[in-house]
Amino acid sequence: MPTSFDNIEDLALVTVNDYKLLNLYNKNKDQFNQWVDGFLISAVPNFFQCRQSLDYDLANREFTSDLTNVEISILADLWVIEWLTREVQNSAQIQLKLKVAGSFQFNSEAQNLKEKSLYLDKLREKVRQKLTDYQLSYITSNSF
Repeated sequence: MPTSFDNIEDLALVTVNDYKLLNLYNKNKDQFNQWVDGFLISAVPNFFQCRQSLDYDLANREFTSDLTNVEISILADLWVIEWLTREVQNSAQIQLKLKVAGSFQFNSEAQNLKEKSLYLDKLREKVRQKLTDYQLSYITSNSF
């Protein structure tokens, strides 16, 4: 049975709280699906270690294989990495913004960018470990 893109994206969206995605979902479900599918398709090549085919049918929004829960989880994490990479690379995030609240204050978007970048690095580490565990489980289960 094929695995729907929704299975993966729903799992990824559990960890993502993005008002832009929520607004898009509320305004136009088809555009929302197209947008989030783009992150998933972009994530697929990063899971080159997958033991199953990651061929997909874009028209039906599904993978041709019946992916395991571990494979779905890895793809969801890779989806989050793709989404967060876009957030980190947003040029508006890099600029300093001046905030007026009674007196002048600088809110450093640079600090925000640094924290997002650190989180992205930790997430990549987590996914690399998950991929390693995934590969080791296959080797261990096929040992003589």
